Amino acid sequence: MTVRSLLAQGYDTLFYAEVETPLLDALLLLAHAMGSSKEKLLASLPDPVGEEVEASFHALIDRRCAGTPVSYIRRSKEFYGLDFYVDERVLVPRPDTETLVEKVLDLLRAEPGLRRVHDACAGSGCVGIALQRTRPELEVSASDVSPAASEVIGLNSTRLLGRALPFFLSDLLAAVPGPFDVIAANPPYLTDEEVSGMRKIGWPEPEIALRGGTDGTAVAAGLIRSAPAKLAPGGWLALESAPAQFTRLFALMDQAGFRSLSVEKDLAGRDRVIAGWLPTPPAAPPS
Repeated sequence: MTVRSLLAQGYDTLFYAEVETPLLDALLLLAHAMGSSKEKLLASLPDPVGEEVEASFHALIDRRCAGTPVSYIRRSKEFYGLDFYVDERVLVPRPDTETLVEKVLDLLRAEPGLRRVHDACAGSGCVGIALQRTRPELEVSASDVSPAASEVIGLNSTRLLGRALPFFLSDLLAAVPGPFDVIAANPPYLTDEEVSGMRKIGWPEPEIALRGGTDGTAVAAGLIRSAPAKLAPGGWLALESAPAQFTRLFALMDQAGFRSLSVEKDLAGRDRVIAGWLPTPPAAPPS
C-alpha cells in the first residue's frame, strides 16, 4: 500500500458517504495519521505506508463518515493563519468569521485611539486571539457563558500569545466590567429548528454555541441591548450573523442608539457582519 493508493481509498469512502469535501478531508486525515503535513504527504505519494498508519487512517475515515468534523478528529483548526486547538467543548471556527476580525481591524485602522477590545461569546477564542496577535498593542479580553469554553480559550491564548487572555465567565456581558472601545461577537445564530435538525443527525458541536432562538437572533438581541452600558462613548459593536437576520439586527441596533450602521459581506458575497457606533453613553434608567 502506497500513500497514493491509501489516499485514493479514503477519498472513495468519503465520496460515497457524501462527505462535502472528500479529497481535502482524506488528505488532512492521512497527514494526521502519518504525523505529517499535507504538503509533505503530497510529496511522498509513491512511498509505502506501514500497517499501523493504514489502520489508523481507516479508523479516522470511519469517524469522519459518522459525522465527526475533521477539526475535532485532528484537534486543530486554522483560523486567520493561526492553528487553534478545538474539541467538542467549542464551535469549530469558520472562515466566515474572519470577516468579523477584518471588520474590527478596519475600525481600528480608521480610529487609532481605539484600544480596548472585547470578544464576547468567544468559544475557542479565535476572534480575540487573532486580533491580539495581529495588533499586540491592543488590550483584548474575552468572555463566554461556558466554563468548558474558558478552558479551551486559556489553552489557545497560552499557545498562541504566550500568556492567558483576560477572560470573564459571563452570560453575555453581565459579568464583564468594561468599558470597551470595541465589542466583537460571533453569537449563536442558528434557529431552534435548524439546531433540532442537526441534533437528530448527531451533530457534535455544543448546542449552546449554535442555538439562537426561534429566528436565530435571540442572543444577538441580548448583546445589542446590553452593549451600550459596556461601551465607552464613541465605541463600536460588531456582530456576525446569518444573512437573513440583518434586517432585524439593523432595526435593533438603531433602536439601541447605534449609528453609522454598516454591513460587511463574507468571501461568498453574503451579508455576514453588522457594525454600529455608539455616539454617547446611554442615559441612566430612573430609580
